[in-house]
Amino acid sequence: MRRTPFVLTALLIAATFLSGCNDSQVAQSGTSVAPEKTVAHLNVPSGTSVDVTLATALTSETAGVGDAWHGSIQNAVTVDGKNIIPAGSAVVGTVASVKPAHKGDRAMLELGLTSITVDGHDYRVQGTMEPVIAGSTRARNLGAIGAATAAGALVGNAVSGSTKGTVIGAVVGGGAATGVVSQTKGWQVVLKDGTPLTFTTHESVAVRL
Repeated sequence: MRRTPFVLTALLIAATFLSGCNDSQVAQSGTSVAPEKTVAHLNVPSGTSVDVTLATALTSETAGVGDAWHGSIQNAVTVDGKNIIPAGSAVVGTVASVKPAHKGDRAMLELGLTSITVDGHDYRVQGTMEPVIAGSTRARNLGAIGAATAAGALVGNAVSGSTKGTVIGAVVGGGAATGVVSQTKGWQVVLKDGTPLTFTTHESVAVRL
């Protein structure tokens, strides 16, 4: 009976020792996991305008639906006063619809926006733009008039064999050559490298801050 206090003391010492060992093993093994850091996101809402500078030359004469194109963000996309998508961010898209020029008809070219890269992260985007129709005011503003002027320049050069003839031909190509070109191949939509385009998103995109 006198040995009971000794036994209890021994058990307490052993328990304390084992507890210390376990704490030491946890610290050495790294099994104690710190709380994960929450990654903040901000949604770019559906209906956001995205200004893009095209980096791939395209023409309705050779483009096909699904063909890829590349470009960059022209103006930063802001949400709640924060630059969520910086200017210069890379973008990728595809040709959504295309109609080459035919006799007496005008060509059409429409592009779709599919992804944007921000700080090394790729985000899937669904964005569309207004189709570019050859000969329209919008096409002229974009500098997307190709066939009529080019044909006039070629005709002028062939007739006169001089630069002066080329200049005259170009002027004619913009006006009188309308009938000539529309009766042959028609106007093609030509989007050059550097053409500014505006897309509208059709779904929200959560971008990391």
